[in-house]
Parts: sequence; structure tokens; C-alpha cells
Amino acid sequence: MAKRQFELTEDEIAALRQTEQRTRDVYELRRLQAVRLYGSGVSTHQIAEVVGCGAGSPRQWAMRYRARGIEGLRSHWQGGNANKLTAQQRADLAVRLEQYRPDQVISAEARIERGSFWSVSDLRIVVQQWYGVRYQSAASYRTLLRQSRLSYQKVERVYRSQPSAAQVAEFEQQLEKK
Repeated sequence: MAKRQFELTEDEIAALRQTEQRTRDVYELRRLQAVRLYGSGVSTHQIAEVVGCGAGSPRQWAMRYRARGIEGLRSHWQGGNANKLTAQQRADLAVRLEQYRPDQVISAEARIERGSFWSVSDLRIVVQQWYGVRYQSAASYRTLLRQSRLSYQKVERVYRSQPSAAQVAEFEQQLEKK
């Protein structure tokens, strides 16, 4: 079997330990620990048992560490749909949603709901207009509403073809006169 070419210096081990203590991402922690152990001469099978990874993963992570440093071990996952907007954009969205009503920023033809409060369909339109972002799930829009400190309420469905209460009352009066 070939001798392992990957060894860490004391400074590198200290930097990995320090990053391990700061990280909140369990997957990143696993990679950091595996590289530290691998660079200290621990066998890949022992690392796999301790860290909970495949036997080949420590070697792959060590090569990534050599190529890009600690940054190569970081998780770059942003959390699905909710993080398509940056933190600054979400803060801006919260201000705009507080400042405007849907009927002030969306044309009547484009709106699906007719309420004066923000709905998922209205939010979908303005997020697309303002930031060029489209989420796949309605749950992501509800999350944005919650993050903006707005409650999610289902809008009462009123069909455009349905006559108003006044029209129905007038029709009934006409029937009674006959």
C-alpha cells in the first residue's frame, strides 16, 4: 500500500480545530474533522466510523482542502427556495410590503386576488417584478410573508362572473313584481 502523501502542520490542525468550533453546519463540521484526522495519520476506515462518512470521502475532502483551503470544505447550500433573495433583498421586501398595498403596485388585470392585503399570488407577482425571482413553492412565499412580519390569510374567493349582492336583490325584486 502506498504511503499517504497528505500531512497537516500544527498550524493547519489548529486552524481546522478553530473552524470546527465556530461552524454551525454539521456537514461542514464532518468534513473539517475528517480532514484533520486524515492529515494526522488516522486510517480512512477509522475516520469513516467516527465521522459517519464513506471510506473514500476523507481522501476527497483532503484533496479539496489542499486545492482551496478551509473554504473548500465549507457548505455552500443556501437552503432551497427561501434564500433566492439575499438578506438585504428580504429586508427591502419587508419595507416595501409594509409601505404599499397590492393595488398600489400591481395592475388590476394582473392581480388574481382582489383583497387589500398581501396574498401569495400578489407576492409572487411583486417578487418577480422587483427582484426577478420566481419560487416554485407557495410555501416559500408564505415564508417571505412571515419574515416580513405579515400574516398569511386566505383571500375569500369571489368569482368575477358571479353577480353582486345588489344585482341578486334587484333580480329577486323583479321576480316578486311579476
